[in-house]
Amino acid sequence: MAFQSSAAVATSTSNDSWKAQGFINLYLPSKDGKKRKLGAIALKESKTNEKALLDWLNENPEHVAKLASKLIVEYQSAVVQEAHAFALD
Repeated sequence: MAFQSSAAVATSTSNDSWKAQGFINLYLPSKDGKKRKLGAIALKESKTNEKALLDWLNENPEHVAKLASKLIVEYQSAVVQEAHAFALD
């Protein structure tokens, strides 16, 4: 069996399941009065809830403002707290 690079494997198959059909882009205002991208949320039609959201956003571009008003934003640190570590002893 010969070694195939990932590029060769990618061209030999046509699996596009990893591709998103839309994105929700997140921005913050920058000091120069413009906006700076913070990140993006990929939306895929293969996921039921994401497809419903895609359809709703594609139906009317003004829905993005309604979506923004419903968002719940929270922060969670990736630092493991000692109290939450496994009790292995």
